[in-house]
Amino acid sequence: MPSIPADIGRRNALPILYTKGTYYEVGFDVGRTFRGIIEDFLSSFKELHENLLPAYETPEGRAAYDLTLASLQENYPHYVRELQGTADGARVPFHHLMLLHMDQIVPMNSGLGRSTGTNGCSSVCVNSEEHVLLGHTEDALPETLNHAYVVSAHIKEETPQGRYGTKSEGFVALCYAGHLPGFCMGYNHHGLVYSINVISPQKVIAGKTPRHFLCRTLLSAETMMSAQEILRDRSTGSADGFSVNMSFTRQEGDHLFHNAEVGPAEDTDESPISILTISPGEHLIHTNKYLRLEIPEDSGLCMESSNHRHERASVCAPPESKEALLALLSDTHDTLYPFFREGGDPDFVKTIALGVFDLLDKTWTVWMKNPRNYDCLFSMPMLFKWDK
Repeated sequence: MPSIPADIGRRNALPILYTKGTYYEVGFDVGRTFRGIIEDFLSSFKELHENLLPAYETPEGRAAYDLTLASLQENYPHYVRELQGTADGARVPFHHLMLLHMDQIVPMNSGLGRSTGTNGCSSVCVNSEEHVLLGHTEDALPETLNHAYVVSAHIKEETPQGRYGTKSEGFVALCYAGHLPGFCMGYNHHGLVYSINVISPQKVIAGKTPRHFLCRTLLSAETMMSAQEILRDRSTGSADGFSVNMSFTRQEGDHLFHNAEVGPAEDTDESPISILTISPGEHLIHTNKYLRLEIPEDSGLCMESSNHRHERASVCAPPESKEALLALLSDTHDTLYPFFREGGDPDFVKTIALGVFDLLDKTWTVWMKNPRNYDCLFSMPMLFKWDK
């Protein structure tokens, strides 16, 4: 039997799980189904072993972890149970998965400081008469390549759950291995379509809500008002920074996109937030830096790469069609900091997948390889609650 090479290259594959049950049951099914992918990812993920776990072993890091977990158990116990289900199904330690979701909360409050690891992502909203599109490159640390899957879930509980009393959810979302749905790109059965851009503020706050959990909660949003309420997270606030590019496909009047920039809730009990509406005839490009919120940011790779991507976009054709959107998100003209990223020096981040939501055709199309040279892997219909 031939040996399997250590580097299997960029695979043109993305498994999909359809699951139904309680939060714990759905989490368990995800963990059990993708156990091999999750185990392989955790064993190879340098950020976990070189930064997150060492920070967790310090007294200050463990205190930050415990404080943040206590807040999550009070406000979002159903999502904690969902993550516990994933850990149980995959037979991996729960705190390893929770550390992934707390991200920089533990290292930055342990005395060790921010790790050098970072994610990326570029999002483009196009709102024209003929095209209503949300395009997104899912960029992550290199070990994440080939360690992703799609979850299509219908969750039902007998009693209201968590801060917002949720009893039912339906969604389809791209997920990193071992991560809750919602942190990449996806849509829910109420018609919310969205993508996430991480942002790296200089301060990340223990005891606040990790951005992974706020993004997971977004998958339950029924209206733009409820989405804003989730992001503000009143009485606690976000621990970290991120941006959401979103649209509700079922709304009165013109199609609208909204970009929400969210900051850490420092000295306050709700997230600082700035919302920009992209009206018909407009488009927006958002990467991994604040365009409106005046919050001090880390000057590392996230900022450097974001600046280069925005500079490149400024000389490219405006993304007013699907072809122009794909041309931009697949662009590699800037060899140091391209849009479609293959990992290198100095930009070691890789594009894990590229997706385009077409809100007029109601389709989600995904590429695992650069669209400049390869066809899409699949194009699936987006099914909403009122379509059934």
